[in-house]
Amino acid sequence: MVWLTLRQHRLVLATVVLGAIVLAVATVIIVDFGQRTRIELGVDSCRPTPFTNLNCYELDQEWRDRIGYWRYIFLAFLVVPAVVASYVGGPLFARELERGTHRLVLTQTISRLRWAATKLGVVLAVALAAGAVLTLVGGRSRELMSGTFGPSGQRPWDAFDLEGPALLGFMVFGVAAAAFIGAWQKRILTGMFVGLLVFGLVRLGVGQLRPQYETPVAVKLVPSIPVTSLAPFTALTPLTPLVPADAWVVGYDAVDGAGRPVPAERVRALIDEFGRAGCRAGPLACDSVAYLNQRDVYQRQLYQPADRYWRFQAIEGAIYLALTILLVTLTLLIVKRRDA
Repeated sequence: MVWLTLRQHRLVLATVVLGAIVLAVATVIIVDFGQRTRIELGVDSCRPTPFTNLNCYELDQEWRDRIGYWRYIFLAFLVVPAVVASYVGGPLFARELERGTHRLVLTQTISRLRWAATKLGVVLAVALAAGAVLTLVGGRSRELMSGTFGPSGQRPWDAFDLEGPALLGFMVFGVAAAAFIGAWQKRILTGMFVGLLVFGLVRLGVGQLRPQYETPVAVKLVPSIPVTSLAPFTALTPLTPLVPADAWVVGYDAVDGAGRPVPAERVRALIDEFGRAGCRAGPLACDSVAYLNQRDVYQRQLYQPADRYWRFQAIEGAIYLALTILLVTLTLLIVKRRDA
């Protein structure tokens, strides 16, 4: 039965594996070229100031021009799981059920459960293998996402969706979701398009939960040095405490002096009030943070430190594994009870 499944789906499965290998090799070549070019141009060692090193911007633009659109190869790692879900998972059972060819299998000695489990197992194994190839190199693509200046690849969070258990989870969950829709609706196009839609919506939903896997670290914003001549500038861009360069800033909130949450509506109202008052209340009031602090409101920056990265990867991988197991179980039940 395994051999029969491989033979039946050999073209699409071979395309998935070969496509993953080609993308992985291309990523390694492009990232290595990008790193060599940054070193050659001295982009990471260049530090622009108001009066010197103005050519840093030109160096960075030169690096971008040399890499060209290949800088966006990391987007392929976001697209591949969706494509595999739609074109591999969607028709997996829907093609058989829509065309009635499943009846030939059901007239043999092979049970429905064995037939469905083997098909799903083989396809999921191939998707997992392709995902493993991609996850080996996906994290390196963060080198192409570097900021204008500074060492590239500082933030592991930038490549969260491109490597590790999360990427493996996307691959197998997408196939399982589309296969379930196809088996349920018995239509190829429904399995492909609705399965893709379900896959995308779940990814968005889980992505919204990701910042809360653990309670974020909170640090208070501090007032900037009040310089009256720069008041309009400092009012808009107060000095904030430095968070680690490799941290993931997930948002802001506000508390009072006792640590109780301050509603966002009150914070917005005070900021609007500050905008109207400006510096007329004194030099310290030129700073929006100080203005809020005087009114017992303290804004905080929330972030996830880099040392939680792989824990978050494990949590997200476990979420998608649980969803995959659930969908596989439901698919097997549907096929088992489906009328011939």
